[in-house]
Formats: sequence, structure tokens, C-alpha cells
Amino acid sequence: MPVEWAKKPVLVRKDMSDPISGRVSKTKGAGGLDEKHFTRVTWEEGLDIVANKWTELVKKFGPNTIGMWSSGQQFIENNYLENKIIKGVIGSTTIEGSPRMCMTSAVTGYFATQGSDLAAGSYSDIDKADFITHWGHNPREGHPVLFWRVADKKKRDDIPTLVVDPRRTPSVKGFEQINPENSFHFPTINGDLAIHNAIAYEIITRHEQVIPYDWLEKNAKGWKEYIQGVKADYDPRGPEAKTKRGIDIDPDLIAKVADIWADASMKGRQRGYGGVVSFWGIGYNQHLHGQHNTIGIYNLHAITGNVGRPGACPFSMTGQPNAVGRRMMGGLTARLPFNQGIENVGHRDSIAQLWGVEPARLAATAEQKNPGLGTGLYERANPARVGKPDALQSIWFTMGTHIDLPDTQTMVRPAITRTFTIAQELYHHAPNNFYADVILPGVSWGEASGCYVSSERRISINSKCVDLQPGYKSDMFIYIELGKRLAKNFGLDAKKIFPYKLVKKGGDMDYDSEEIFREIARGSALPGSDIDISGLLEVEKKDGKSPYQQLAELGGIQWPAPTYEVAKAGGLKYRFNHQEDKYWPDKEKHYKNYRTADGLLNVKLVHNDYTKLKEVQAQMAKAGVEDGWLFIDHLDVLKAARDGGMFPESPDVEHRGKKWDEVPKDKYP
Repeated sequence: MPVEWAKKPVLVRKDMSDPISGRVSKTKGAGGLDEKHFTRVTWEEGLDIVANKWTELVKKFGPNTIGMWSSGQQFIENNYLENKIIKGVIGSTTIEGSPRMCMTSAVTGYFATQGSDLAAGSYSDIDKADFITHWGHNPREGHPVLFWRVADKKKRDDIPTLVVDPRRTPSVKGFEQINPENSFHFPTINGDLAIHNAIAYEIITRHEQVIPYDWLEKNAKGWKEYIQGVKADYDPRGPEAKTKRGIDIDPDLIAKVADIWADASMKGRQRGYGGVVSFWGIGYNQHLHGQHNTIGIYNLHAITGNVGRPGACPFSMTGQPNAVGRRMMGGLTARLPFNQGIENVGHRDSIAQLWGVEPARLAATAEQKNPGLGTGLYERANPARVGKPDALQSIWFTMGTHIDLPDTQTMVRPAITRTFTIAQELYHHAPNNFYADVILPGVSWGEASGCYVSSERRISINSKCVDLQPGYKSDMFIYIELGKRLAKNFGLDAKKIFPYKLVKKGGDMDYDSEEIFREIARGSALPGSDIDISGLLEVEKKDGKSPYQQLAELGGIQWPAPTYEVAKAGGLKYRFNHQEDKYWPDKEKHYKNYRTADGLLNVKLVHNDYTKLKEVQAQMAKAGVEDGWLFIDHLDVLKAARDGGMFPESPDVEHRGKKWDEVPKDKYP
């Protein structure tokens, strides 16, 4: 880095967009980061510019017109600070990020079934499983460490595997190389929900002994209606299986997989461990009905008793290294830290106290709306929304880029051209920079310390490799210093909200991420949280080992770790179905068997129903074509598509299975 950049590291666009005056920059999207377009300023000047402009925008348009787009690549300490600033200080609920695109289907599916956003098992379930399935998941390329662990298990014990993916991926081929006889592949394009239900149909009608009726009666609800619905509508050989339900897999192959699923389920139940483990990935989440994909897999596990024991678990694999951590810190619209929604008054008031703000302030934040969530954020920022009360006026990018979003050219870039746009960015030529009004230089994972959380709920410490060069600041420094300025501008007690101390780090002053982590650990023990890691603080008090030291020595811990003993043991491997009771009684964890209102697992039949497919597709096709037609004004269309397990455009299913010379040239089966 040139020495002169360190003196003035913040870039401010000369031709800034200003939503207050209505001015839209004419230089965004073109040119480089040179003196022609940008002025270099000090940290103090740059942070003042951002804080003061946001203060003006809030006073003129309201708090919810400031939005953030972040990612699942930030440390949890930074995620926590982001949420405190956006929801606690500014008072906006418009905070989104790439986890919305990759993981929210799994999140909402988990909430709909077990009442909490988490995988209840561990990677060690692989070693105990009798059958492993992958849905919309290509682990050999996407999660290679997991793939080779499954491959080792398959080679060692010759267990069957199933991959559900339109392509013959390297995962499909890799399993076939080990044993082609018990490596199954469903090349589904659509109809995934119907496939779940068809497997269930075969099990219910031919392997009824597999269904744990006594367990379901005590621990679940909705399962009787599920069984009735499956028997009535999901015979894979039925007359509407292809046309209405979209099942395009050979019924005999479905029956074969159902036989294997049933056999594995019985082995696991009789042995007390093992059964079926199902992984799914982004290929399953990124659907209009992605939430229902999660529910569909969970239904199959519940109805066959493949939950709540080692070696049997429905397991969502994240798309980013800290997508679980971001969700854990509540870094999405209407969420708060520790797996609670902002509408939960008791938890909201506790978080307000933890953050050092008045409960009334967070209550006002809870009243703000962000219809359409991730996509809605950009639709609200679009020029077509100017003049409407919910129009977004500023977007803050932190470790997230606009080019991974849909409709980049037609929706996203017009939006970030109009808004006052902040890019907190590590890379000099990152795409966000060309649309930014202010660029705050961030740092890499090797220059800062903090924690990530993996898919199995394991919190691990990432220790920095090198000190920052003089003049450069960590992302944590940016958050705290910007947060202090905003708090002061809004008449809040900045020292109470951000009580953290500057310490000497390398050749410069910075904040200590472990101080933020301790605050997170204290807050995790609030009533209603199921992420309690306060046991780490008990260990520190008794044994003198800091939380980061514990994480390093243990190789991470799996939350929760609510007591000294559990924290010392590395957290809890398994959740729900009374697996936690020995370590975490109901009265302390604040929920019963499952984290639902009544403590019961929810089973709910979800459908592929293409009866009105063309009609709904015609409505969806108006987006980006018809002037002013935005999904945030037509959420009913999206709900209809979700509830029917539909897709937005081709393939033309009525021509599925035909030879190409029999298909009209304008059709794509």
C-alpha cells in the first residue's frame, strides 16, 4: 500500500448521489478509483461524512430508509456490532445479506418444523449413519471435507447413498466409483416436494412398521394429516404424478430408495444410533419454495423416526463460512441475536438492556417493515420507488457484493446508483466500489481476529496472522467509531452503547474483539435464547482461561454450552428429542422437547401442484418488464408460487420426456 494512502485511506466520490436533493451521480459505474472521481480523506473525515449524511436522511425520511447488505463471511463479533448499529442506534430493520439468498429457506424451514434455526446433529453423524442422502448438494465441489468423510464411510461400511441433482455431478460419479450398485441418483429438475412425498407414500403403504406411531403421538403434531395427504395424492404411479406433481423419476427407482430408507430407519432404531442422514445445500435452498424443500426433507425424517439420535438427522449445509454465525447474531430483517424475532417483546427488551438503548427505541424499530426482505431491499431502493414512504435512501455494503444478486443490471445497479451508497471493502477493484459514494477500506481475515460458526454449530476462533499497517483500521474499528458518531447525533449515550476500550495492537490503536465476544456470551444466556454459551465465562472465572483460549484449545465448541461442565466438554453435540435434558433442564433452556410453542415437532404436508403453473408464471414474468411492477407489491404471487412448489419460467413440463425433434422449437422441456 502506498504510504500516502494510509494518511487518507477513505475515498469520497466527488459526484455523490444525494437523495435529499434528488441528485443522482453521473459517474457511478464508470472509471476507476482515481482522482478524477474520488477525493482521499482521513478516517475522521470519512466517518463524519457517513454519520452526518445518515443523520440527515433519517431526519428527513425516517430510520428504515437506511439499509445494510452484508454477508456470511464476517466474524460474529462484527455481525453483532452491525445489528446493534442498524437496529439499536439507527432504528432500521432493513438489514440483509447473502445469507438471505443462500440460507433463509433452511432457516424458515427449521423454524417451521423444530422451532429453531439449527442443525440438531453433528458431522460425526456421518460415521454412524446407515444411509446418506444429498439434496441439491454437490459436496465434492462445494463441501469437499464433508464429501470425503462420507466417501470414507461408504467405502468402509458399504452404505448406500443418494444424490438428488439435475446433473451428474462429481459427487454422483465419486460415489459410483466406490460402489455403483448402491449409489443412487435422482436427476430431478423440479418436483422435489413430490419426490419426498412419493418416497413417504412407498414407506407408508409398504413399510408401515417403520413409522414410530408411539413417538409421533407424544412428540409431534400434524403427522396424521400428513399421512392421509400423502396416501391420497402422492402415489408415484398415479395418473397425475407427472403432470400435476412433476414427478419424473422412475417409480421403481423411488420404491427402491424407499426400501433402503426404511431398512436404514429400522436398523438405527433397533441399535439406538444410526439411520438416515440427509444433507441439502444451496441448490435446494434457492427456490421459490426453498422453505418447503426443507420442510419436505424434515417430514420424511420425522415420519420415519430419523430425528433425535446420533446418526439420524436432517442437516442443512451453509453456503458461506459464517452464515450460521450471522443468523445467530440476528443479522437479517426482523431478527435479533440468539435465535429470536424482534416481535418477541420480552427478548427485545432484554436485548435493549444489553445494548444500552431504551426498550422504546427497539420497539419503534420493530414497527418498521422491509417487505420482500432481500430482494425487497433493492426494489425499495429502485428509482421506480422514489417518492414512496418506504423508499430506501442509502445502502451500506459490508463484505457483500451486489453482483451475486438477481437482476443486477435491471434492478440492483439502478438502485445503488440512486442511493447514498457505502462500500466497506477490502479489494481495490471490487464491483461495489464503482457505485460507492464513500469507500471505507476493510481488512482481510488474516489481519483481524474473530469467530466463525460452522454448520454443526461449532464456534471456532480465527486468529490474525499479521498486524495491520499503520493508518489502516479493522472492520470492528469502523463499526464502533461510526456507531459512536451516530449515537451522539441521535442524542444517545454513545459510551453506554459502545463501552469498548481502545488498546495497542501492533503499531496502532484498535478495539479488542474478545471484549465484544464476552458481551455476546453474556447476552446468549438471556431468557428464551437457545444459544447459551455463558459456560465459557464460567470457565474463565474458575480456571482463568479466556474464551478465545478455550476455543483454540478445544478446536471450537458446539453451542449451546450453558454451564461450566458443558463448556469444558466442548458444548452439546445433539439437540432436541430430550438429548439435552441431562445437561440443560427445561426450566433453564426455556422450552420443552422442541423449541416450538407447545414443545412438539411440526409435520406439515407441502405440495408440488402445477395446476395453475402457467397462470402464476405469467404474473411473475411481469417483473422487470412491466413498468413499476415490483414483487414487493405482489407478494401474493410469490406465495402462490411457493405453496404450489412452482418455478418462475421454463422448462415446459408438458413436453417432458419427448425426443427433441418432437418438441416445438420455442419450447424447452
